[in-house]
Amino acid sequence: MMTRNEHIEELLFSYFAGELTGDQGKELSDWLDSDEENKKVLFEMADWWATAHVPLFASGRKADFEKHFGSLMQPVSRKKQSRRLWSIWGKVAAVVLLLLSVGVTSYRLGIRKGDDVQLAYFETSAPLGSQSKVVLPDHSVVWVNAGSSLRYSKDFNKKNREIHLEGEAYFEVARDTLKPFVVRSEALSVRVLGTRFNIKAYKDDQTIDVSLVSGKVNVSLDDKAKHKEEVELRPNRMLSFNKKTDRVEVKEINGNSAYDWTNGTLRFEGKSFRQIARDLERKYNIHIRIESKTLEKEVYTGSFSGYYTLDDIFREIDVEHKYVWKQQGDEIWIKDK
Repeated sequence: MMTRNEHIEELLFSYFAGELTGDQGKELSDWLDSDEENKKVLFEMADWWATAHVPLFASGRKADFEKHFGSLMQPVSRKKQSRRLWSIWGKVAAVVLLLLSVGVTSYRLGIRKGDDVQLAYFETSAPLGSQSKVVLPDHSVVWVNAGSSLRYSKDFNKKNREIHLEGEAYFEVARDTLKPFVVRSEALSVRVLGTRFNIKAYKDDQTIDVSLVSGKVNVSLDDKAKHKEEVELRPNRMLSFNKKTDRVEVKEINGNSAYDWTNGTLRFEGKSFRQIARDLERKYNIHIRIESKTLEKEVYTGSFSGYYTLDDIFREIDVEHKYVWKQQGDEIWIKDK
């Protein structure tokens, strides 16, 4: 017969694995409510589980879970338990940094209402100046760009495959004809079966861009009164929705260049410096103050590899030596000479 601690450990594993029954959910909620220390243990487990297990497949998860957290459920004093938890977490954090390099993945818990425990969800966030890579439960792979976040239910791939995106992400979707893959952003949705595509949907950008590398995607606008029909994209096409003018444009592109950002490359075509500055702010986690009306109107086409520093980029842009720039902390001022 399992001890009380072993039983709770089983409940915790079932919760994270998405296999908790209604009765088990109530039992786990009661355990959480019984002691604040229990909640601390759960939250630390949750952060590690999401970061370390979203990129892995199901096999071996139970053994790995027991290896890292089984000792937490032993009958030790709270002081010793807390110290042991942080000791384990410190070791795990080092491994996580090696696995992901950049980005933060977290497990968000559902809100309890009465005796019901709402579904939890995963959320992956890439802070400014970083990127994150996630392997979803259906084996689809997503690269999340700086200043972006990706959210999906813990029941993802059971009944449907739905993702909510804020910012930019590149998707390589595993094919499943029974469960279409849907990405919802600020003003549109993209529906696919299996394909590779990029979505750029930052709230402070004027456009939302969907670029198709391979396969086929259907794009639908949320405002059905103005945009009733879906737009079907073929490879090497980009749909651009202008949020200000409410216009949709489809144009030919080099699909492979749509995800150059995943290897550090910054690419732009016919963009104003103000638009380029937004990408630089996200990539380098800085704030650019443009104090030149001339520079704001300049339009550029080109690309910079990940080896370029900010100073290198400004020198390339200022080929006519018309501007000067100064950096103080995380702010850069650019003005006319």
